[in-house]
Amino acid sequence: MNYAFAMAIVSLLIIIHEAGHFIAAIRAGIPIACFSVGIGPKLFGLHWKGTEYRLSLIPLGGYVSPAIENEKDYFAVGFKKRLALSLGGPLANIVIAPPLFALIAAIHGEVSTYSLLAAPFIKTYDMLANIVFSIAGLFAGQGELSSVVGAVAAGGHFIGMGMAGALEFTVAITLNLAIFNLLPLPPLDGGKIVLDTLERAQPKLMKIYLPACVCGWILMFGLMAYATVGDIQRLTA
Repeated sequence: MNYAFAMAIVSLLIIIHEAGHFIAAIRAGIPIACFSVGIGPKLFGLHWKGTEYRLSLIPLGGYVSPAIENEKDYFAVGFKKRLALSLGGPLANIVIAPPLFALIAAIHGEVSTYSLLAAPFIKTYDMLANIVFSIAGLFAGQGELSSVVGAVAAGGHFIGMGMAGALEFTVAITLNLAIFNLLPLPPLDGGKIVLDTLERAQPKLMKIYLPACVCGWILMFGLMAYATVGDIQRLTA
């Protein structure tokens, strides 16, 4: 049961991430064709103001599809608007961390102006910095890459510790999700930001956008497969 709860938390945080992209797109004036809760085949949906709000079969995260047909239409969107679209997801994951830290403090009986208003932002900054250093360590051959399997396994342990443990797991995952998506690797948000910046500096570079994203997807799937196999081996050892 704890593992199912952990999976639900991961899924919810992905939906929050996609909701961040959705809100950023709406504020930037970028039309959205579909906002799906879940992935896979559509169960049902409704249309409102040009957007289809969909519930899909597999309850794992969700996605946002801008109403953009091709690369030309994508690059026709202003650079600042594209930047806002890419940053919206990671920022959504980051902004929910301080309130969660405040709630954890309250659960532990640490109720003060500092613990509820100042400390949550300091802890958010510290955890973000630690995640960045940990990821940098992976590229230096230190530490281990973990997949959703490993995250859910760790989440089951934290959730077994009670509400505070579940919230600590939630904070860790949401901030990891934010930093991971900001890595300069297409098709992650950070990779899109890098490619959009290169295109703005030299428009001729837009022709590398699609090949870079395809290569990025291949690398991503390879990393996920590698991390999943490693997590399974560690859990069954």
